[in-house]
Amino acid sequence: MPRSPKRTPLPRAEPVAGRLDATAVIVIHDDGERLIPLLDVLQREVAATVVVDNASTDGSIEPLQGRSEVTVLRNPENRGFAAAVNQGARAASTGWLVLVNPDVHLRAGQVTALLEDLPPDVAAAAPLQVDAHDRPRVETGGYEPTLGRYLVWALVPAAYHGRRGPWLSRPFPHGDLELDWLSGALLGIRRPVLESLGFLDERFFMYHEDVDFGRRARAAGYRLLCRPSVRLHHEVAHGDPERRVRSGRRSIESLALDFPGWRRRALGVILAVGYGLRAVLGSGTQKALARGVLAHCVTLIRGRLPVRD
Repeated sequence: MPRSPKRTPLPRAEPVAGRLDATAVIVIHDDGERLIPLLDVLQREVAATVVVDNASTDGSIEPLQGRSEVTVLRNPENRGFAAAVNQGARAASTGWLVLVNPDVHLRAGQVTALLEDLPPDVAAAAPLQVDAHDRPRVETGGYEPTLGRYLVWALVPAAYHGRRGPWLSRPFPHGDLELDWLSGALLGIRRPVLESLGFLDERFFMYHEDVDFGRRARAAGYRLLCRPSVRLHHEVAHGDPERRVRSGRRSIESLALDFPGWRRRALGVILAVGYGLRAVLGSGTQKALARGVLAHCVTLIRGRLPVRD
């Protein structure tokens, strides 16, 4: 019987004593000069740091050569967010994982404040995301996606969504709030829980893996908390309109996997209505995003999965 080929063991992130029992996992893809300032803040708090590079071509990881406490995992191709997070998680040995997007403006002490005094049944915690003007962002997290909730998003102004829409909405919380899912922009996850659930679902290239994880964690009896005492400035797609449009397409591609059969066609109609209205009535990035994703909506209406460009 032929022997299985030997697998090269993943490098392990060695924890540093005296810091949080947490490993930061940062997934990058052409993230330029953002990484070093982020690490300067993170490494003062967490015990270990893993950077997973999804085939960057802009020299993003070159400045890491002198950082001995950073474990770098390099992929020859862009494997997507969920697969890269799983790589980082498997290289960790701490009790917590902290997923950190390169487009967040992290401040000293925020990771500690996020993870402190969490009940044992809380599998994950995330801050309240805000924009540059400290206004809360709906991308913070939200509720179980259904056709009804997306219909509310399509037709009802965001100020009136409440729990009837798919995302967090006004009134934004002041104390810890239980949600169905939390954004991975800055997300603390108990590593044993993630492992017991089989890690993130790698079918999702980018987006919706957080929704899927929240669903499985809740089914296993855990809770997910938004902690608004930590307010995190998140640019979303680096504040770049073109990158925001590409992210919108990735989001629809992943969302479609969760709506098979006739529900995919119905989702396409609902999204086409919502984005169609925003393409006409919106402005700036919102208008560009809406126009950029309408072709994906048409593909869903035809019952097919959009092809990632």
